[in-house]
Amino acid sequence: MKKVTIFGMFAALMLANSCSDDNNVSQADSSLAQVTFKVSADGALTRAISDGTTVDELVYRVFDKNGNPIDALPLVKVSATDLSSGHTVALILAKGQTYKVAFWAQKAGTTAYSVNDNMQVSVNYSGANNDESRDAFFNAVEITVNGDVAQTVELKRPFAQLNVGTTTADWNAAVASGATFDESKVTVKQAATTLNVLDGKVSGAADVNFTYAAKPGESLKVDADGDGTKEDYEYLSMSYILPNDATDGTQKTLASAEFTFKTASGTEIVVKNGLQNLPLQRNYRTNIVGNILSGTTTFSVVVDPAFSTPDHNTTYRMVHASTQAEMTAAASQPNTVVKLAAGNSYTLSTAPADGVVFSSDDAATTTISIPAAVTATNVSFENVTVESPNADYVGIQHATTVKYKGCVITGQPFSYAADASYEDCNFVQTVSTSYNIWTYGSSNITFTRCAFSCAGKSVLIYNEGSITGQTATFQDCTFNASASVTGKAAIEIDSSLPAGVGTPYKVVINNCTATGFDNGSVSGNSLWNEKRGTKATVIVDGVTVKNPS
Repeated sequence: MKKVTIFGMFAALMLANSCSDDNNVSQADSSLAQVTFKVSADGALTRAISDGTTVDELVYRVFDKNGNPIDALPLVKVSATDLSSGHTVALILAKGQTYKVAFWAQKAGTTAYSVNDNMQVSVNYSGANNDESRDAFFNAVEITVNGDVAQTVELKRPFAQLNVGTTTADWNAAVASGATFDESKVTVKQAATTLNVLDGKVSGAADVNFTYAAKPGESLKVDADGDGTKEDYEYLSMSYILPNDATDGTQKTLASAEFTFKTASGTEIVVKNGLQNLPLQRNYRTNIVGNILSGTTTFSVVVDPAFSTPDHNTTYRMVHASTQAEMTAAASQPNTVVKLAAGNSYTLSTAPADGVVFSSDDAATTTISIPAAVTATNVSFENVTVESPNADYVGIQHATTVKYKGCVITGQPFSYAADASYEDCNFVQTVSTSYNIWTYGSSNITFTRCAFSCAGKSVLIYNEGSITGQTATFQDCTFNASASVTGKAAIEIDSSLPAGVGTPYKVVINNCTATGFDNGSVSGNSLWNEKRGTKATVIVDGVTVKNPS
C-alpha cells in the first residue's frame, strides 16, 4: 500500500511539474504546493571580468532530505539569460516533505564543465588562459514544503579567481624597452577537479595548464596597500581555479603556480619564484600585483572576496643577489624571494628573516653553504644546491618550517625544523661514514620524489630525547648505494634514547626502492632497519611491518 502511495505522489509531481506554468496546480491537488525560487548569480562587480554576465544557463535538480535524487524529477537544464537580475524556477512539490534543490549556472555550450544526474560537476582544465566563459556559480538549498512558498537563492562562485597585474610604471618601462607583453599562460599544481553541488565539497586533483591567450583588455583594480581605495594595474593574467580544500570546500588552501608572459616577437618572462604557497579560497580573488616585468620584481599577493572587504594580504619581495653582501642584505627582510645568480656560491646568513625563499635558475651551479648551525623561523630553498659539512649537529635550528624544492642536498645535514619537507630533491653523499641526512629534531619530516645516492648510509632517524616523537614519510623515493656498509639498510632507525624510555617513531614508506644496500642488522631488509630500540612503527606500502614493543 505504501509503495502505491509514493508512486502516486511522484507521478503527480511529474505531471504537475510538466504543466507548472499554469500557476494553479496546487489548487487542483491539496497534497501539492508550488515552490518558486528566484535564482540570481552574485556578480555585482562593475568591471567586465567577473561581472557574471557570461553565465546564461541554469542546471538544477531536486533531491530528498537525505540527498537522494528523486527519479520523478530529473535534472533540468534551461536557458537563463536573466541570472543577474533573477531567474524564476517554479516547482510543484508534495506538502509535508523536506527537499534539497541544487543549482549550477554556467555559460551555455561550455566544455569546461560537465554536470551528471547527481549534480556532480567535473572540471576540465584544458584550454586557454584568460577565459571569462569559465565563470560559473552554484548553491543548494533545503526547503520544507507546507504550502505555496517563494524563496530567493543567491548563487556564489565555487572558484578562486587568480589574477596577475603589473604597475603602470613597470608596464610603461617594458613598453619603452620594446617589450609589449600581450599573451599569458599559467600552471597551477593540483587543483580540485570535481564539485558536489549538493554539499559543496570538492574532490580529485590535477595540474592546471591553461595555454597562451591574449591578456585581459582592462585594468585590474586591487587595494594592495589596504587604504580603502583600489589602484589600477595592467591586467596580465586571469584564471578560475577550484581550490583543493578537502574539508568542506570553503577553506583557504595553498597552491603552487607559475605564470609566463609573452610578447608578439616571442620574448617570455616566467614568474614562479616565491609562488609555492599562494592562498586560494572559494569566491575570493587572489591578486598578484606589483613590478612583475622588471629585473627586480616586487609584488604583493592580495586575497579579497569578490564582493566585500579585502582579506588574507601577504606581501612578497623579489630581490636579485649576485654577491654575498647582496644575499645577506636581502635575506634580512621578511617574506623576500632572494633570486641568486647562477654559477655563484654563497654562505647562508646566520639568521635569515621569517619567510625568506632562496632560489635560482640553476640548482647545479648555484650553491648555498651551511658551514655551521644557523637560526631561522620559516625558510625555503628552491632550485639550489644546499651544502652541509659531514659533521654532527649542523643545520637550521629553532625553525618552525623549512622547505626544499628541486634542490641538490650535499653533505650530512641535521634536520631541526618542527615541520620539514623535501620535494623533488637529489641527495648526494660520497663518504661511507656519513649519511645523506639525519632527521634528528623534526617532529614531522617528508620526502617526496627524492633520489638518495650515498656510499652505503642514507637516512638516520635518531634523537637523544629532545623531541617526544617523529613521523617520517618517504613517498616515491629511490635509494642507491655505490657500496654497501655491513648491516646498514637505506633507512636506519635508532629509537633507544632517552635511555630506558626511547623515542617513538612512525616511519611511512610508500613506493620506494633501495639498491646496493646491505640487509639491516635487525630487520634483514635493505630498505629499512631499526638497529637499536623497539619504539618504531614502520609501514611499507600500507602494510605495518613493524610495531613498537
